[in-house]
Amino acid sequence: MYKSYCGIDFGTTNSAVSVVDENLTSKQIIFEKEKETIPTAIFFPEENAYNPKYGSQAIEEYISGSLGRFMRSMKRILGTDLMNHKTEVNDIRISYEDIICHFIKYLKKTAESQIGVELDKVVLGRPIHFQDYAPDADKRAESFLQHIAVNAGFKEVQFQYEPLAAAYTHEQQLAKEKLACVVDIGGGTSDFSVIRLGPALKKQTDRQKDILANTGVRIGGNDFDRDLAIKCIMPELGYGTMLKPNPYNNRILPVPFTPYTMLAEWSSINNLYTYKEKKNINKIYEESAEPEKVGVLREIVQRELGHMLLNKIENGKIALTNQDFVITELDFLEQARSITINKKSFEESIKNDTQKIMNSMAECLRDAGVGYKDIELIILTGGSTEIPYIKGEICKLFKVATISEGGKFSSVSKGLGYSASRLYE
Repeated sequence: MYKSYCGIDFGTTNSAVSVVDENLTSKQIIFEKEKETIPTAIFFPEENAYNPKYGSQAIEEYISGSLGRFMRSMKRILGTDLMNHKTEVNDIRISYEDIICHFIKYLKKTAESQIGVELDKVVLGRPIHFQDYAPDADKRAESFLQHIAVNAGFKEVQFQYEPLAAAYTHEQQLAKEKLACVVDIGGGTSDFSVIRLGPALKKQTDRQKDILANTGVRIGGNDFDRDLAIKCIMPELGYGTMLKPNPYNNRILPVPFTPYTMLAEWSSINNLYTYKEKKNINKIYEESAEPEKVGVLREIVQRELGHMLLNKIENGKIALTNQDFVITELDFLEQARSITINKKSFEESIKNDTQKIMNSMAECLRDAGVGYKDIELIILTGGSTEIPYIKGEICKLFKVATISEGGKFSSVSKGLGYSASRLYE
């Protein structure tokens, strides 16, 4: 028999749900293709917008060419002005709040159907900061997400920092007390916690004295996708090229960069598909000195293929984990083309963002009053910790610590289940 509470890791790239059995053991809900996670994606079919597809099904519908509205990385809007906006879904104006609520409801119903128990209480994971240096935006984002959870059917809603949730999962396996640093680099944020963990400590309901520091920065896998796109892909679409000389003063200006930065960010792609933006890109194409390149940008926007492009870029980024180069095939274009990306170029593209992540991690240790040599356990969680360059930068700082990498994609969710058992029992 399962408890009537759960933990939900509503992630930028993937999401997961944990439930708790009668022995207070946190267990993962299984989603499509027997996985413990589901892509945070939703597709509203043009013919039936009231029956959306979720996760991998949503991605497959979009990639197959089905007509409709596709969205990913909805978590990135939390803490931004878009929280209060509506967007057009198949000629229907729908709020981002309702879109996220659709997805949370799906997670809840999927879990309930597997365990046969109605879930009325939840612990939601949250980053240390939804937005950098904006405490008011943090409060609004949490309040926004709480309102969504209530509308999705939960009667009680609590929050837990995501790196702490990951720590509580790893704590279940520890044989003795250790000072740990959690490094959680997900799709939207990088979060850090310094915490004391141990077999005796995990039984305590109040862990405040064990938590020495928490820091975070709004940089994650989506930003690495953007970095890679801007450096290696967008130049093939006209980024960095010039316009034709101005006939009145002969000035030569660069092609505007804004459409490229919007196209390179998962959460802003759909904003390119308005009549105004499409008209603007047509004008850029007409005035471009290299229309054969800008024409690719125009085709992607006109045919609303931006998510298709970023999906290719994301897959290329993942492939570079184990390969020195990857060939990205833009075979969805009318004139297909191939772009070769090498690991060195990718690492150069993410160097600045990686340094910002390292700075946030260093801040966490300073706030905790400890040094790198004092950390006994490093807990790596989140898919972006698998990037060799980032993992290498982290590991070379902690020379005496044990590295724990188990359950990178499920440790946050599972830990939210353990947090729920402490809060609701």
